[in-house]
Amino acid sequence: MRYYLNPRASREPYSADERRVLSLEKSRAALKEFEQWPGYGPAPLRDLPELAGRFGIASLAYKDESTRFGLGSFKALGGAYAAGRALSRASIGDGATPTLACATDGNHGRAVAFAARRLGCRCVVFMHEHAPKAKADAIRALGAQVIVTPGNYDDSVSLASRLARANGWIAVMDTSDDEFDATVIDVMNGYAATALEICDQSPAGPPTHVFVPAGVGGLAAAVAATFAQVFERERPILIVVEPEAAACVLECAMNGSPVNIGGDLNTTMQMLSCGRASNVAWKILSRRADAFLAVEDRFAAAAREELARQRIDAGVSGAASLAGLMAIVNEPTPRDALALDRRSRVLVFGTEGADPR
Repeated sequence: MRYYLNPRASREPYSADERRVLSLEKSRAALKEFEQWPGYGPAPLRDLPELAGRFGIASLAYKDESTRFGLGSFKALGGAYAAGRALSRASIGDGATPTLACATDGNHGRAVAFAARRLGCRCVVFMHEHAPKAKADAIRALGAQVIVTPGNYDDSVSLASRLARANGWIAVMDTSDDEFDATVIDVMNGYAATALEICDQSPAGPPTHVFVPAGVGGLAAAVAATFAQVFERERPILIVVEPEAAACVLECAMNGSPVNIGGDLNTTMQMLSCGRASNVAWKILSRRADAFLAVEDRFAAAAREELARQRIDAGVSGAASLAGLMAIVNEPTPRDALALDRRSRVLVFGTEGADPR
């Protein structure tokens, strides 16, 4: 386990520059649209008192994204929403059928394929060779074409972007080097809907600590931005959790700017296997995340087992936030550094259910 306290973390007023990326106005507009979609309902916020007692904290809440629109993860909030927005901005010839394109480890592609079916579009999804086959099958079941690509997730992003430009497809990516990329901003404002739901689901006030996972960082940034705006100086302490083998956001924090990390990025938390953080997300996380935590796969396996005992069926990646909490509860130094004690009200994000079978 590695952790890094962010020396740049701020509780200063939310800036106009940050608002260009994530704003309550944009996030509330996304939530309002979701409320019109068939099958929408707030993802449950589950109380886990037995685990809270064992971990020596006042309470533990688990935001369960496993049933979101029947797609199994929070990604539906981003990819499906951004796809519609991107389609509305595109110039499509009369009679032509637009094609949506994206790269994915699995969940984002499923969300974009879901959007394509809703919107009457074609869909091409690029998945790297190490991505789970079950995820690819779930995407194909929605009518999308899956193209398996060599290398890792970052390689599939590069190829999908290049071929989308060459073929006139509408790219719906969840990461970008452009810190004001319109589609990535839409993805993240869609994600922010889950944080807005939590504000309504927690009448007693905000949690003191939030553990949220990061692949490229989009969800973590959306949560950080929403709580920074809603709760201002009273916002929770926000801890970003990643696999040790793919801790690109932690490396950004230590470097002070986005970096590419090497290695095979091989982790059982496959939906978090990314080697470069999104510049769009980093614009928020650089100021609104308080700590970055990289955990070994064994913590995710243990977290998944704990959730199963609580009758929650989570994927390994979906258990990453709880894995982060479990990694530090018995470590006095990081626990003290994060002021995690018996008064703490902790929120963890359960980002996905079990893998498709």
